[in-house]
Amino acid sequence: MQFSGEATLMKPSALTVAERRALIDHLRAVIANLAHGLAADGYLERVPLMLEINEVLRDLTDEISQADAVYSDEIIAGTVRLIRTYHALLDDQVIAQTIH
Repeated sequence: MQFSGEATLMKPSALTVAERRALIDHLRAVIANLAHGLAADGYLERVPLMLEINEVLRDLTDEISQADAVYSDEIIAGTVRLIRTYHALLDDQVIAQTIH
């Protein structure tokens, strides 16, 4: 399942349980890649937090994918914000290194 375009405009609660489960798995993969990127860029103190978040998402996949709309949407939206924040951190690091 792709998570771009139309799917990203929908609230996660509008997705089926299977689609929400796939979305959570996708978010976990993105977080794992971010943890690797953070480690590679020297942000080692942030890696354990990312790994812990990834583990919690794994442990709560069933609950999140089957939960009521408010809970599911809040958890997934918070995870997406976290991912965007860390992407921005890594992007700023690349831009700062390029400028200097």
